[in-house]
Amino acid sequence: MALTSETLGQIALLLGIVGFGCLAWPIVMRLSGKEEAEPLGSGRSLRSPLWWAGFLLTVAAVFLQRIASQQGG
Repeated sequence: MALTSETLGQIALLLGIVGFGCLAWPIVMRLSGKEEAEPLGSGRSLRSPLWWAGFLLTVAAVFLQRIASQQGG
């Protein structure tokens, strides 16, 4: 079963929304005061596993969107 460009675009949009949520969640938690800030030299900063998951989902969304745009030509 081949995926159409419209389906790929919808999957890319969903991945992008979930990825952005994962990227933004640590920032929202820190701004709301529910999470303590790491010391400046700790090397952890906002790059939690959730942040990395969001980053990878966003990259996958961009990749799928490019494929969809090439198929829709």
